[in-house]
Amino acid sequence: MNAAMTLDDQHFAACNTCDRLTEADHRIANHLAMLSGYARLKSRAMVKQGKGLTARDALLLINAVDVQINAVADLHRMLAGHGSRGPVDLPAYLGSVCTALQSVGGDDLTIRRAFRPGCALSSDHLLPVTQIVTEVMTNAIKHARDSAGKVALLVSCRPLADAMIEVSVRDYGPGLAPNSAPKAGQGLGLRIVERLLAQVGGTAAYLSDPAGLTVRLTVPAQRQTA
Repeated sequence: MNAAMTLDDQHFAACNTCDRLTEADHRIANHLAMLSGYARLKSRAMVKQGKGLTARDALLLINAVDVQINAVADLHRMLAGHGSRGPVDLPAYLGSVCTALQSVGGDDLTIRRAFRPGCALSSDHLLPVTQIVTEVMTNAIKHARDSAGKVALLVSCRPLADAMIEVSVRDYGPGLAPNSAPKAGQGLGLRIVERLLAQVGGTAAYLSDPAGLTVRLTVPAQRQTA
């Protein structure tokens, strides 16, 4: 067998590379547009909040956007190198979210992680799911302080049956007031979560007790291709 590639082989390889890069650019452009919309919504909310805005609130937003920009950059490298067929390891990106938000909370924030293997997403779903988890975590950091002013979170993910993944964010704050379960369309954070979940075909459950609040997200896993 001739080790040198024929002209046809070279042309085929070049076409595959061009197609892969074109697809990567298209997908990343969509993700960046989504991230831009998220940043606009959050900035408007901060302007409306006005004098109630704290330095920590601003840092939370900056770090939330930063971790998502890094997720887009990592995703672009993966798509450009391997195309869109491979699964994306969700725990790796959830870990980045935890690290970024931990840097804002300092000693007043404890984030524990419990990531089981087998949690793989499609590349199209990575940024929406990352945004959802970031939104839920930042909301908990702002509102789930205990009597000592500290926040503790447990972030977990595990594979479920029927090609689904469960992502859970548990806080140990005061929980929700009686008869005050989140309602559809209530609050900017909840609207963002609902919109992003609709994009990926996921659902959310809010489980509150005197020991805190658990937000349980169910999202589709990477579908196996033949």
